[in-house]
Amino acid sequence: METIIYEKRGQVAYVTLDRTDKLNAMNDVMHRELGEAWADFRDDDDLRVAILSGKGRCFSAGADLSGGAPETYTYTGEFPDISQTQKVYKPIIAALHSHVVGYGLWIALDTDIRIATEDTSFWLPEPQWGIATIPCAWFPKIMPWAIASELLLLAERVSAKRAYDVGMINKIVPDDQLMAEAEKIAERFCELSPVAVQGMKESMIRASSLDYAAVDHITDYVQTRVMNSEDRKEGSKAFLEKRKVEWPNK
Repeated sequence: METIIYEKRGQVAYVTLDRTDKLNAMNDVMHRELGEAWADFRDDDDLRVAILSGKGRCFSAGADLSGGAPETYTYTGEFPDISQTQKVYKPIIAALHSHVVGYGLWIALDTDIRIATEDTSFWLPEPQWGIATIPCAWFPKIMPWAIASELLLLAERVSAKRAYDVGMINKIVPDDQLMAEAEKIAERFCELSPVAVQGMKESMIRASSLDYAAVDHITDYVQTRVMNSEDRKEGSKAFLEKRKVEWPNK
């Protein structure tokens, strides 16, 4: 791959943005390659969790606008690099540092557990250039309306401390502990039932904008599948026998 590094170490996939000369600004190639990585991660039964990070001076400076804006624009709704659109129900951890800007913020918030260094800032500068942020309708679903407005409408930078206070990220760590903390969380995911974890994430994604009846239908579908799985049977046996769980290979 040209713009990202995709590695598999045991049960963990490492997805690293790697356009350091462009501050990991996202171009068409990176969008495509991220999509390919998420599809492979989804389909590889040996992988349980992924860590998304950015190489170099920052996580991502957002979309690469060095070529200028097109004269005309047509919204396609195709986002291969947004893992939720590809039905990736395995957990993804974001390890964020320095600038998390524009589209880079979108892929960061697409993850499940987000860790940032103390110097990290989050910014959606698009209104300064007459651009409407593509996922603006999505933001009030994952944060309070007022915070979404601060990011989207005022185009204000948000510090790591404020991001933590309003629930955008899970933890702030020193620079030299960022990847170690991400790997610690990844190890925890690997200890848990993959069927249960992925089933719950699937329910969260699929039911996030539905009414009660539809949510109940999805809950029935996922819960029945998980409770009848070999993972659940092994977990019950291990509990009764007071031993470590050995999750069946899938």
